[in-house]
Amino acid sequence: MASDIIRTDLVALDADLGTSVESVITQLATLVHDAGRASNVEELARPAIEREAQAGTGVPGKVAIPHCRSAAVSEPTLAFARLSQAVDFAGPDGDAELVFLIAAPEGGGKAHLKILSKLARALVRQDFLDALRTASSEEEIVALV
Repeated sequence: MASDIIRTDLVALDADLGTSVESVITQLATLVHDAGRASNVEELARPAIEREAQAGTGVPGKVAIPHCRSAAVSEPTLAFARLSQAVDFAGPDGDAELVFLIAAPEGGGKAHLKILSKLARALVRQDFLDALRTASSEEEIVALV
């Protein structure tokens, strides 16, 4: 993946982002906003939460990948949280411990689908999942992704 899609200021390790899908997505949207990649937290969070309500984005490995396009987003961005408290994203093997938020500009074409595809390929590798779970710094997460 392009190295600038995720940066250390878009990573939260062992974070308590709340107990609901809405809270986790809003907190990740806040990271994107605070990194200067979204003009409004609510305008970014809302479409991701609405998308989640249609179908959960939990995938095998206790991972969730909420995603959306939003006019509030200035460039394709990937935010990541390793949660201290797992949250139900309707995953096949239980609550999500690792959450990636893919935020793409509204007119960004298929940028978010490219990110999703590359991420999904990496997430089927157990060594990648293990490394995400044991990384001790934001820099390690960025290097892995």
